[in-house]
Amino acid sequence: MFGILALLLVVSPPHFRHAPGWHVDSRPAHACAGVSASRCVQASGWASTVRYRDCPDCSPPHRTLAHLPPGGIVIQLSNGRERPARAPIGKWPPRIRARDVTVGFEGDPGRHGVFQRFVRTGTLERFLFVWFGRAHPTRHQLARANAELRTVR
Repeated sequence: MFGILALLLVVSPPHFRHAPGWHVDSRPAHACAGVSASRCVQASGWASTVRYRDCPDCSPPHRTLAHLPPGGIVIQLSNGRERPARAPIGKWPPRIRARDVTVGFEGDPGRHGVFQRFVRTGTLERFLFVWFGRAHPTRHQLARANAELRTVR
C-alpha cells in the first residue's frame, strides 16, 4: 500500500499560470481509468480561452469545444507514471507547428485543429492535447498556445 501512495504523491498535476484571457485548473493524481494505481497514476490540468466545461480527462472535451470560437484554444495535459512506461522519450515542452496540427479527432466533427503529443521526460509521461477553434490555426494562435505551454509547472 505504501508503494501506491508513494506513486500517487510523485505525480504532480500540471499547473498553468493564471494569465489574462485563460481559464486554468488542475486535478490531483488518481489511478488511470480501468487499472490499479500500482500500474498507472495520472494528474490532469488544462488551460482554455473559454470556460472549461468537461471532466479533466474527457477527450475530446465536447462541451468546451462546442463553445470554442474560431480564435479559441483548449489545452489538456496529463502527467502520469505507468508501469511499464509507454511513452517515447522526448523533449518538453513541445513546439506546436502548423504542420503538426491535424484536422478532426475521433468524436469531434472536424472543424477543430488538434495537436497531440505523448512523451516521457525522465520517469514522467505527458499526454498533451491542444485544440484550436479552427481547422488550421493562425500564427497568433500557435504562438499563444506555445507561450502557454511554456508556463506549465
